[in-house]
Amino acid sequence: MNLFEKRLGPFYDPWEAASEAVRRRVMRRRLADYAAWARRLPFYRDRLAGFDPKAEHPLLKVPVLASDDLRDLVPPKSERLLTAKKGGCTVFQSGGTTGSPKSALFASGEIDGLDLPNARGFFAVGLTPKDRVANLWAAGSLYMTFIHVNRMLQDYGCVNFPLSNHAAPEFTHMVARLFKTNCVTGITSVALNALRGMERLGLEGIRIEKLYYGGEHIYEADKAEIRRRFGTEIIAAPGYGTIDSWYIGYQCQLTPTGVFHCHDDQCWLEIADEATGRPCAPGETGMAFATAFPRRLTPIVRYRVGDRAQWVGKPCPCGRTTPLFRLLGRGDDVLRIGFDSVAYDYVQDCVAEVGGLSGSVQMRKERFQGRDRLIVAVETAAPKTELSRLKKALEKRILAQRPTLAKAVRTGEVLPVRVELRKPGALPRNPRTGKLIRAVDAL
Repeated sequence: MNLFEKRLGPFYDPWEAASEAVRRRVMRRRLADYAAWARRLPFYRDRLAGFDPKAEHPLLKVPVLASDDLRDLVPPKSERLLTAKKGGCTVFQSGGTTGSPKSALFASGEIDGLDLPNARGFFAVGLTPKDRVANLWAAGSLYMTFIHVNRMLQDYGCVNFPLSNHAAPEFTHMVARLFKTNCVTGITSVALNALRGMERLGLEGIRIEKLYYGGEHIYEADKAEIRRRFGTEIIAAPGYGTIDSWYIGYQCQLTPTGVFHCHDDQCWLEIADEATGRPCAPGETGMAFATAFPRRLTPIVRYRVGDRAQWVGKPCPCGRTTPLFRLLGRGDDVLRIGFDSVAYDYVQDCVAEVGGLSGSVQMRKERFQGRDRLIVAVETAAPKTELSRLKKALEKRILAQRPTLAKAVRTGEVLPVRVELRKPGALPRNPRTGKLIRAVDAL
């Protein structure tokens, strides 16, 4: 029996139709069990002293686990977060592409456990065994998603084409034409680039009925263009999560861009105001924090996901009772440009290396015709005769130390970096605090 045939109930599994009372009881039991498991580690014994299983918000007094914490707690730097020092596991990379990577370790059983949220998400967005799927997720270099999505597609019952993000446009086009692939899945920028490549080579005999993306939103203007050019009927994200945590959400065929059902049997999701720590009511914007129940090798409690979010507070018209939340972009000074996560501190270092530029810097992400562009705006008092040289020097410096970004620019997956030089005081500041607005996402 394949994964598609294992579905139960009106949706993929009974949890998606569970009542609020059942959901609350099961989630709290799982959270209590997970806290007990995490306390096996000295790292969590003191941190979980504030855990109150009877409180409305049981983790409210538990310290947040930040990205840099993970870097310091897992191999190769430390084994403090490992519950088992022996036995096999798979090591993936999380975070940026330069310097020492942040590792994410998964036991074999944990990778097996990804089948459920994967199948639940793909079923919700309309994948069937009749579909012929081009898998364009990133493979190699310790990337994770291609591996578990490819496995799920194999077990789902559809016809799977493991092309990966490395496939040349000509090859992807040939496969689509010869094997009649009707579905594409991959990180947004790669999937869109593949579709543009197909169009340049001719769409005779090709129709892409379904596009399943992740890692970045596909905005409504992009969706309209894809539907018009390719006859695409379904464009949705079957999963949302991070390598550091777990799958957190999934879309269905009725959720708009940026809105997700919560995998609340898989993780305890909190949305809270970072300044006060107060849990957010529906419609209020806060930071997302995830506690990942299936992560047993390296327990993940109250991980700061890095995305701003809101609880929607209304049921989905699809009938699923899993709660809805809305993603609102990165909550820290990091912009996702194609495959690369570009931090503000990195851009500041590049500015300092060029010379002749001030430390007043803003980085922005924009999208044009379905592709990302990094824009770096810098204030300078340099004479006009120097501006052209400084712009070119900074553009070159930014790409020189970002091989993933440089390759994406070279292949056309993202647009070239653009540097804008401004007069001192010209960049926007917060009107209340006077602080420079350092990072702006194109949402």
